[in-house]
Amino acid sequence: MVDSVNQQRRSVIKGAISASTLALVAASGLLLPQRLLAHWPSDAFNAETVEDALLALVGQAEIADDTALRFKVGSPPSYAVNGASVPIEVQSDLANIERVAVLVAKNPSPLAMSIEPTAALKLPFKSMIKIAEDSDVIAVIRADGKLYKTTRFVEVDIGGCA
Repeated sequence: MVDSVNQQRRSVIKGAISASTLALVAASGLLLPQRLLAHWPSDAFNAETVEDALLALVGQAEIADDTALRFKVGSPPSYAVNGASVPIEVQSDLANIERVAVLVAKNPSPLAMSIEPTAALKLPFKSMIKIAEDSDVIAVIRADGKLYKTTRFVEVDIGGCA
């Protein structure tokens, strides 16, 4: 009986020491996701206009026909009750997609979302974004060096960001 109590006490002490060591390492910054932070497009997210954000994000590219890109925002598509949580859906049959970006023209920072899809990601892509006020929401896909862009105007009752 005494042996099992001692064994249990040792397990608890071992777990506490392990947890405190892990907490110390995490607090010191040694467990930061360096690979993710290296690819963070800070210039694009800090841009104040849609044009600056697109230039920082995708660079110069030829604008192609936008019929290859379908975009759905909100429910219903042109109206959202709460701008803090607006559903979006980006659909496309394009091959070799290099980047998908969603921008909101009147947000303080226009770039709402940017992803570099891998082969594992299949469109349609669904997500939630914030919209500050009634604004154009722009979906952009870069594929094979061309830019595919479509826009949808969304009205919101309650703004989502300041």
